Amino acid sequence: MLNFDHTKIKRLLKAYPKEVSETYTYSRGILKNKLPEEILSNWENVGLGIAQENTHSWECALSFFKVSVEVQQHLPSGQFLGWCESGLKLTRKSTKISISFFDSSPKTMTRLRPRYIEDWVSRVENLYKGTWKSTILTCNVFESSPTILESISFDQYCKLIEFIESLSNRSYDIASEILETSTKIFSVNFQEIDDLLQLSISITEKEWRDVKPTYEIILNQIVKLPNANIKFIFEMSKRLFGLSGIQISNFFSMIMKTLALVNKDDRDEILHMTQHVVNNAPYVTMDFLKSVPTLLETLDLNQLDQWKNNGIRLALDQDTNPTPATHFFKLESKIAKDLIDKISSSVELNRIKEIMRLYCTGLSGDDVSVANSSNLSDKNIGWTQSDLPTSDGKTIYLPSVVNKYQIKDQNFDYYKVISTHQEALLEFGTFKYDPKIKPKNKKSLIIHNRLKKELNESQEEHATRFAKVLRAIPPFSSDPQLASDLFEIIENYRVDQKIIDKYKGLRKAFVKVQYEQVVERKNSSELNEREAMIEEIIKFTLGKRKKFRIRRGFTKEFKSIIGYFLTLKRIDGNVEDSMAVAVRTFDRIARLPNNEKIEEEDIENVDIDETEDDNSSDEYEDEQKINEMMNFFGTLEPSEDGEYDGDEISPSDDLEEEYNSPEPVEYQGDFKPELGQLLTEMLTVEGDDMLGEGEEMQGLTQEQIEELVKNSPDLETKEADENSELDSEANQELLENLMKEIKNRDLDNSSFSGGEPLHFDEEGGPLEATAPDTFTYDEWDFRDVEYKPNWCLLHEKKLADGESNFYKETLASNSSLVYQIKKQFELVFPEMYRKQKRLEDGEEADLDAGIEALIDLRSNVTPDEKIYWRRNKTERSVAVALLIDMSASTAEAIDDGTKSSNDDWGAPDDPVEYMVWLRSRRAEGLRRSYKRIVDVEKEGIVLMVNSLEMLGDDYGVYGFSGYGRENVEFYTIKDLDEKFSDSVSGRIDRIAPLHATRMGPAIRHTISKLENHEARSRFMFLITDGRPQDRGYSREGVEKEYAVYDTRQALLEAKQKGIVPFCLTVDKAGHDYLKTMMDDFSYEVLSDISMLPARLPELYKNLTS
Repeated sequence: MLNFDHTKIKRLLKAYPKEVSETYTYSRGILKNKLPEEILSNWENVGLGIAQENTHSWECALSFFKVSVEVQQHLPSGQFLGWCESGLKLTRKSTKISISFFDSSPKTMTRLRPRYIEDWVSRVENLYKGTWKSTILTCNVFESSPTILESISFDQYCKLIEFIESLSNRSYDIASEILETSTKIFSVNFQEIDDLLQLSISITEKEWRDVKPTYEIILNQIVKLPNANIKFIFEMSKRLFGLSGIQISNFFSMIMKTLALVNKDDRDEILHMTQHVVNNAPYVTMDFLKSVPTLLETLDLNQLDQWKNNGIRLALDQDTNPTPATHFFKLESKIAKDLIDKISSSVELNRIKEIMRLYCTGLSGDDVSVANSSNLSDKNIGWTQSDLPTSDGKTIYLPSVVNKYQIKDQNFDYYKVISTHQEALLEFGTFKYDPKIKPKNKKSLIIHNRLKKELNESQEEHATRFAKVLRAIPPFSSDPQLASDLFEIIENYRVDQKIIDKYKGLRKAFVKVQYEQVVERKNSSELNEREAMIEEIIKFTLGKRKKFRIRRGFTKEFKSIIGYFLTLKRIDGNVEDSMAVAVRTFDRIARLPNNEKIEEEDIENVDIDETEDDNSSDEYEDEQKINEMMNFFGTLEPSEDGEYDGDEISPSDDLEEEYNSPEPVEYQGDFKPELGQLLTEMLTVEGDDMLGEGEEMQGLTQEQIEELVKNSPDLETKEADENSELDSEANQELLENLMKEIKNRDLDNSSFSGGEPLHFDEEGGPLEATAPDTFTYDEWDFRDVEYKPNWCLLHEKKLADGESNFYKETLASNSSLVYQIKKQFELVFPEMYRKQKRLEDGEEADLDAGIEALIDLRSNVTPDEKIYWRRNKTERSVAVALLIDMSASTAEAIDDGTKSSNDDWGAPDDPVEYMVWLRSRRAEGLRRSYKRIVDVEKEGIVLMVNSLEMLGDDYGVYGFSGYGRENVEFYTIKDLDEKFSDSVSGRIDRIAPLHATRMGPAIRHTISKLENHEARSRFMFLITDGRPQDRGYSREGVEKEYAVYDTRQALLEAKQKGIVPFCLTVDKAGHDYLKTMMDDFSYEVLSDISMLPARLPELYKNLTS
């Protein structure tokens, strides 16, 4: 390179934008006082050389001149000149890289010793391979160097560049992403840098695609752990790396998921246990981690360690056969389960649920369902306690695990106690409370008659009889929360006394639990005055009889209240007696002040002798007393002269402290009388036994439900109610959930709850969709060759949850078939990878393209740079909707040789006659001892869903039925964008025979779902047991063809929108109408319905491959 003097250089730089020469002049003015003349001359000549390198290199020179002064401050003259020459060298390779180098240099110099400058430039320069992607990566590395070097040493930096270079040989895009992620990881004081870099290099060499997910988990989750935990995890990962079937990203993901599900204080111990597994039986590590949260539901840490050690011994004893240890840690072997049962004191509901169901059924004499409490709380319809027993009036909900005691039998006894209490609420009529029914205690008749009178005069509308009494009329209307609390205490006491009296075999366990609950409850001295009195009453109901802590002067009140309770027990009262006791107790408690805590010197100890007073004189037999009470709590009675006596007052006006409800009694659970009555009696119109004397069932209005949601003390939402706006939103969500529960409560009657089904003339006009989740669809009339506009009204609703165990049991009973299907679907995966040739960068050189490039070079022709290939994953983009026929005919036995033809539907057109016909048909189904068509359909859906989950395709599962064009029912079992869950598997269990088969609108609604879902390929799978038929849709004669042609037209509409339909029928006569209905679409008639579960996934694979 020629050397020019300052004047010549200045003149030559004028050939470029003015900013270049100005910056040069400014920087030279500073550097001439700091650099020897020779070094200064070399510096300015290098700058000129950079500017003259190519047409755009003046931009590099501008950057060079701008940063030189700052860089020179950190470097001796020799290293400064070396830095200048490195910049010139980089400019000759790439102007972009050169600019990135210059711009990043000032900050890098503050973090890098001068002797490392050359090595730094050399290592980053090696990333450049002459391609545009390598240019971008090299620029990114230079630009991120200052930030990275803030957190790591230069040796670690060199290791990082080695890793990035190795990864870039596979994918420049991923290498750039990892560079960015690494920078973020290093910036959070990450300590295990050496282990991370060494692991990264190893993964890149063997499974480079696993690098990205590994780094994402480290950044998003692992870096948040304490350093000691991170160290443990990386030590284990070094041991696990390279083991067949274990990817580091999967290990990291699983261990973080496990740690998230266990108690924070237990994490260190869990990591130590995991390390023990890794060191001795590494191939079961993932199975152990997956099982830990489940194990900790029944085992403590010491028991878990004992269980784990047994599994490791099994692995070491069977070192040549990994299967026994694998099954052990997966909780699939009898040895593992028996060991849990042996060393654990806890009892799991899923292991005794059937026993508890039979137990409760035996006690009550009715068929009782048992489920996990979390199933109810997840619905968000008013119950929020997932660990307390409760009942919705239909099902008894119990906690998933009981681990109160160190002895298993005691935990099982506790399950019996809590389930008996919930069963007794049903058995002894708690939810059947009716203010029109007289109490057993004749001394309560004045109270009873007055409540009836108040109810008759009340203008308020409420959803339940409990609500009408506890919230609408005095005395309770003055403080509904207190009224609800007192009724709960009294009714639980009544039920418990009946249990102790009737079920003598349970008495010992029951009384033991009550005593423990008394001991665990708060000391009443910690509570405000009124709350303290209520707490002492609760302790009485749990069996305490001595040393009640009562404020001086209130002993008489306390003993009077206890006398009411003892009378209730003595007369074996009913729920109406409990309400009368609640009136008496409310009158006395509500008048008490709720001042702050009572001073110790104001408390006296009171004992109760059950034989002391039988309450023979009851002041509430006096009508004058009742009038006074009503006056006091807000209702005025006219005196003899016609004038009103008393003032309208609220007894809470003068309270010093706000009243708070008592803590619930754990074994009695989450008691909600309003909700229980609502969901047992007002939702299922199944006879007159739920009605009061002379009462007629009136359909619930949405306004009544809204009032219940807004005002009932029973209802709780999962959200905090600290501000009214949030509370309003939570109430709205609860209302919607409750309305859905009402609709889904009785699936069989869901379309017609509240009266007879709507009945429109089939020759009438268009329909309108005014209610939520309703839609209108046209129907094709093949006779007039035109659509009937808005002819059908479709009601979409989510199918109610059933038992999720059905899904698991179906897979278990078809395990061999599940395995065969899995093998079939695994063959789809290799097709998802395609070799893409002629790329600028890739996994390996493309031999054919390389030879062509060599020939071009020899021929003096510029060769094509695209000489690489790689395997690109071709993502399956498939969406399928499974549409299931839920018509009444699917209740037929699969092997019934006398089964009537599907053509002969036999249902009457008149809606009232139809309901009678349908109920008689269902009654036959309830007495069945055979397998039905719908049962086989459900099994097929389970296997199909399991296969689709493995394959990863988007899918939705829907059912349809209905009665008439205005009542087309469309049930969502799983929506296309919904993730699979226990709720979905539970809904599959609820698939049941319903009404008719109007296929057209169901297909059109399914089309609307598929066409709005993004996927390259979309399919509709129709599963049916016969021809389409419904009232006015396919009557005898020529009109049978009407339904067939409308369905055919709907399928053609699907085809026009890019959806491929397929029909699978179990109707042996299906060819007669399917050849018309399916047009040129594919279909299959299954000769043997028992083949459906196996055939369904096979057909899907063939259709979508």
